Amino acid sequence: MKNGFTLVELMVVIVIISLISLIAYAGITGVQGSINANMWQSKVKMIENGAALYGEDNENLLNKTCVVNDVTYNECMTITVKELIDRNYIQTDEVRCTEYEENSDNCLNSEKTVTNDTLNEDDANYYTDNLNVNIYIQSGIVYAKLDY
Repeated sequence: MKNGFTLVELMVVIVIISLISLIAYAGITGVQGSINANMWQSKVKMIENGAALYGEDNENLLNKTCVVNDVTYNECMTITVKELIDRNYIQTDEVRCTEYEENSDNCLNSEKTVTNDTLNEDDANYYTDNLNVNIYIQSGIVYAKLDY
């Protein structure tokens, strides 16, 4: 009669646990990517809805020409996401540090922003502040389209 497990039995258990962990990790990362994509689409809608409200409040400013989805509109204007945040047409709790304490990670100044979590933080469009939104009138209704 022997006590304990053989080396082969232990190796089989370790391989099975490793395979289960690998499958679980792949599933979790796929779900996380889907969550980030859905969150980004919700943020895009929030930005576009805020821009459309701004356009309705300021229809007299829609006097330029712009192209949205390969269609030219004559009653149009372009505004940045930052301007919409500053004018309270977009509500957000997300912040970005704009100035750090020297030789430290301590934030001295910050500003409100909207982030694109489908991108890495070092990507130029992760913070959407400088992205443009085209606001235009079609059939008497004000629409907005984020340019990203």
